[in-house]
Amino acid sequence: MPEASLTAAASELPSRLVPEPEDIQHGYELPCEERRVRGATSRLFTFPGGCEDPTRTVVCLPGLGASGRSFAPMRPLAEDWRLLLWTPPLQTPLTHTPLQWNLASLTHPDAQLPERFALVGSSFGSLISLAFALEHPERLKALVLVSPVASVRRVRRGAVALSTLVRIPKPFAFLFAPTVARIMGGRFLPPEGRAEIVREARRIAPLEMLRRLKDILDADYLGALERLRVPTLVIHGGRDKLVTLASARDVATRIPGARLEVLREASHLPYMSHTDAFNAFVGDFLSQHTT
Repeated sequence: MPEASLTAAASELPSRLVPEPEDIQHGYELPCEERRVRGATSRLFTFPGGCEDPTRTVVCLPGLGASGRSFAPMRPLAEDWRLLLWTPPLQTPLTHTPLQWNLASLTHPDAQLPERFALVGSSFGSLISLAFALEHPERLKALVLVSPVASVRRVRRGAVALSTLVRIPKPFAFLFAPTVARIMGGRFLPPEGRAEIVREARRIAPLEMLRRLKDILDADYLGALERLRVPTLVIHGGRDKLVTLASARDVATRIPGARLEVLREASHLPYMSHTDAFNAFVGDFLSQHTT
């Protein structure tokens, strides 16, 4: 198709599916604090009027290409827990892998995190969470792994590669990125959630996205999970096209005492598509392990 035709086709797509970087979708408007940690900027989203008790802190780490704002549907839990929606830097130094950099950032004093807290990690965020839990179990009260990435052996490589389409140049990105977000979120992901994923992913440089993908492809924590001694909840979507349900079961089986909850109709982003059920599982789990 000629470039002019592609441009015309892209211009006809609904704006809510191809948002501009500054276009924040309804329900995802959250105050943002920028923290300089180890010379890089991490964004931290919070819920106004929510719990301020540092002993009830829950840090949430988003998936590949997403920001902490993607956890906005967890708002009801903010009444009882101090939810800190952490967003890794848009670009990490080439001296470290993104996984190494983010892991070190969470332990740095400039992160201003309490000595002990609960951790929620989704997809790539679950990879960071697992690495943190294995290296610093004494700092975690509880661990929630959403669509867990523990080993490339359990990830559909084609689906991982598909996620790179959100970074292809305009106008192609306008045509394909909403489709990628729809596949990741499943048919129950609301348009606002799909637009949020597309908008944020386009902010990340192609090289940084590829480096994060390499972290996923190099990962293999399965053999270490049996020594994890942190209360753990695994939540997985039964229709996840990226990480298999067998992977989630494998992770839950290997972590002593871990609990697995499956949302049968959800895909890779259950906290955005099946909010009520997800929040109920997480709220119940945190009540048991963070008080």
